[in-house]
Amino acid sequence: MKYFFITYLFVSILILSSCKKSNPAVSSENSNTSQDSTSNPKDSTGGPGGGKGGDGFVYFEGFKDSLRCAPCHTADADTTYYTAAKMIAWANSKHANGGHSSENGTDCAECHTMEGYLKKQTGIAVTTKNATPIGCFACHSPHKKGDFSLRTVAPVALLSNITGVSDAMFDYGKGNLCASCHQPRAILSSEQLDPGKSTATNDTIKITSNRWYSHYGLQSQILMGKGGYEWTNGPVAIDNSPHTTAATIKSEGCVVCHMADGVGALTGGHTMILSSEEKGEDIAGCKTSGCHGSSLTTLDYNGKQTETNYNLDTLKILLVHAGWLDTLSMTAKASSATPLVITPSNKAGALWNFFFIDHDLSQGVHNTKYANALLRNSIAKMRREF
Repeated sequence: MKYFFITYLFVSILILSSCKKSNPAVSSENSNTSQDSTSNPKDSTGGPGGGKGGDGFVYFEGFKDSLRCAPCHTADADTTYYTAAKMIAWANSKHANGGHSSENGTDCAECHTMEGYLKKQTGIAVTTKNATPIGCFACHSPHKKGDFSLRTVAPVALLSNITGVSDAMFDYGKGNLCASCHQPRAILSSEQLDPGKSTATNDTIKITSNRWYSHYGLQSQILMGKGGYEWTNGPVAIDNSPHTTAATIKSEGCVVCHMADGVGALTGGHTMILSSEEKGEDIAGCKTSGCHGSSLTTLDYNGKQTETNYNLDTLKILLVHAGWLDTLSMTAKASSATPLVITPSNKAGALWNFFFIDHDLSQGVHNTKYANALLRNSIAKMRREF
């Protein structure tokens, strides 16, 4: 936290001093009101130069024409974006503190580091050293765009990782930015579940990795009601909660709940956190017009988080008893040296669904009906009820 504020202060001073460089007599306040927005002259080297007439503004490469510094970098002038406050909130977020920015290899850096994500979005090969956590410039490009609109809201294709099941297209407005990282990663095609296979005793699946799951960032799939293993003859019909099709969520996506006005820098906003030890649960987003309204008083709406956790615990016990789940690492008991062989192969769907719902981390909130249908069918399969 200390280093974050030192860095922010240094960058702000550097930018503001650059703004005044061509005319020290002009204050940062004046330089934000006197600039002719149509001018963008070049210096003698062909690079960006200062504004015309020595007005005290220096343009930087890639910066939007007529950009001003003070509206964002001077607290008493920032009455639009409140950048400083949002940076404090971000510093309490999982993006800042728990995004595993150390995972900066080529395959991981594009979502675990800000530098990798920017390279991915701008079409540059992702090779990242000295990486930093996901920060402001991953989601926004204020210097180039001149505002804090989102860097991208393009729909995102989500891998199914189940043979014969098509990939899904996630299109939830602002939430598309979130889904550009909160999505599954590929697993070996030879170890994908195949609903089309028979259930004969000689039909097996051989799992050679203890990380036999799509990822930890599966929230986009859960919200859509995609990605779980579905048996055609399971006792519980597969269905989705209203979150999947609600107009507000289709437009705003994750933002409507996770970034509603929060309590200081503890919840909501750029913390994206929905509960804190100090203030408890933040359900402001749940009460958005067109959603739950004032009747909702807890995230455990109608006891659905309690139900999800009960089903997860029940399935966990069954998987441990079967010898498929390592309770210390919470991964599959599998490796290339000692593969996990499951017969019939579709029974492994119970292990797949356990990881799928557990890694979502919402305890069923994102899509209660879908989560619990998958869990209850998985429990029934492990108990040989169908």
